[in-house]
Amino acid sequence: MFDWKSIVRPNGKPFCALTAGLAVFLTFVFLLEQAVSLEDRMKLSPNHIFNLARLSNYPLVHLSWLHLFFNLFSLMGPLNLFESQHGTVYTGVVLNLTAIFAGLLYCVVGKLLYPDESVAGASGWFFTFVGYFSWKASLATPRTQLLQTPYHFPTALSPLILLLLITLFVPSASFWGHLSGLTIGYAIGSNEKAFGKLSPPSWLIKKVENKLDIYIQKIPPFVKYYREVEVEDTDRTDYSWLFEPHVSLPLHNDPPQQTHGSGRVLGTA
Repeated sequence: MFDWKSIVRPNGKPFCALTAGLAVFLTFVFLLEQAVSLEDRMKLSPNHIFNLARLSNYPLVHLSWLHLFFNLFSLMGPLNLFESQHGTVYTGVVLNLTAIFAGLLYCVVGKLLYPDESVAGASGWFFTFVGYFSWKASLATPRTQLLQTPYHFPTALSPLILLLLITLFVPSASFWGHLSGLTIGYAIGSNEKAFGKLSPPSWLIKKVENKLDIYIQKIPPFVKYYREVEVEDTDRTDYSWLFEPHVSLPLHNDPPQQTHGSGRVLGTA
């Protein structure tokens, strides 16, 4: 069902630097929280719609070891794959922007439906990347087989099954937080070119990386830093996806072609 090898070690290369670093940082933040209360300062509620710090940082705080473990376990695979295809710096920008956009969406809807609830945790990112990859995969494979059954369902909607299962079996999980992240993932997947205009231009990323080359070279060899120059010509048509290990996709969004705490937990998937 899962092509873990190509997800964890894309192209047979080491784990991505930002993905590995994020796992370490999230663990550090959780340990710090045991000494200094961060939850009340970082979790996001609809009343914080204009608080940029909370909009950016709510994915960093977790409410328990179990919450942290499941979020890391689920996020590392899709984030690692995305970083290997898009570059380390660009992926960092995407993490920040998607947190803000999903947070804004959560707050806007929450003003009407759940004004007193709050969310925290990195699983919103997980749903963003799963939504992104499932949308891309749907361009080549509109319908996907459900495990080994004779049943098929729309590929792009497959994350909704996961969303409903988590909501059913993990009552403390934030349905609306997950749905907000998933919606942003769909939006990026359906118009990645427009979203890319919000990030620094490629030439600027290259210039910064050239300036910081001496520090980049000091990154341990057991992780891989993906420079902009390495990924600008990367073939992003071959996706390792949740249900289809090898899905060939068009580079652009063309029509499908016949080719081969007191807060709510933002997920524990």
